[in-house]
Amino acid sequence: MGVVMVDVNAVTKDYRMGKIMVPALRGINLTIASGEMVAIMGPSGSGKSTLMNILGCLDRPTAGTYKLHKEEVSEKSDSQLAEIRNRKVGFIFQSFNLLEQLTALENVELPLIYRGLGAGSRRDRAKSALVRLGLEDRLHHRPQELSGGQQQRVAIARAVAAQPELVLADEPTGALDSRSGEEILAVFQELHAQGITVIVVTHDPNVARHCQRIVRLADGVVIADDLVRPEDYLVAQEVLTTLPALPEGGVKA
Repeated sequence: MGVVMVDVNAVTKDYRMGKIMVPALRGINLTIASGEMVAIMGPSGSGKSTLMNILGCLDRPTAGTYKLHKEEVSEKSDSQLAEIRNRKVGFIFQSFNLLEQLTALENVELPLIYRGLGAGSRRDRAKSALVRLGLEDRLHHRPQELSGGQQQRVAIARAVAAQPELVLADEPTGALDSRSGEEILAVFQELHAQGITVIVVTHDPNVARHCQRIVRLADGVVIADDLVRPEDYLVAQEVLTTLPALPEGGVKA
C-alpha cells in the first residue's frame, strides 16, 4: 500500500438513547490508500453512515483514532474539524443538497468562499469543474431546471472544485434511473483514474462492483474487506453501451 489516506484504528462510536448507551461502531480498523476507490456496504443499522460521518470529519469517535492523510483528527474541536472538511473532503449525497435559489455555477462557487478564494478565482474554478462534468450549457440553470443526473453532476462539481484529497459519496445513485446512475459512476471512475481517493457508501452490490475494493459492515464491525475480482469489476462506460438512452429526466418516480 502506498500513501495512506484513511487510517482508522479501533474506532468505536456510542450514542445515548435515554439512559442506554447504544454502540454504533464496535472497534473498526480500516486503512485506505491514497487514490483507492472503495465501497462501504452494509444493511440499515450496520454503522456505515456513522463511519462515513467520522471519515468525513462530521463526527468524532467515542474511542480509537482516525488519521486523515497522516493528520490525527479524532480529538479536534468543531472549528478544527470544519476547517479540515473544507480543506480535504468533498461530499456527495443522494439528495444533491443544492440551494434552489442559486444557479449551478453559484452552487459550485459557494463552498469556495470558505476557502478564501477571490471572486474571479472562485468563478473560474467552479466553471472549470462544471465544464469538466459536461455542464457547460447549464451554468446558469437553477436546480429545478435540471434533470436528476444533471443535479448530481453539479453536486460532484461542487465537491471536486475545492480539489479535495478525499471524496465521500453517500448513496449517490439512489435517486437516479439506471442510465443516470451509471453516468455518475463513470464520473467517479474518472476521478479515481485521476488519483482522487473515492469512498462510496452504498447498499447496492452493483454500485459496489464499480469500485476496486468492498468493505462490508454488520452490527458495527467490519465482516469482510475484499478486492473486487477482475471478472466482477464493472466499467461504467462499458455498462452504458448496454443501456437504452432515456428521455431528459433522470429521477426515479
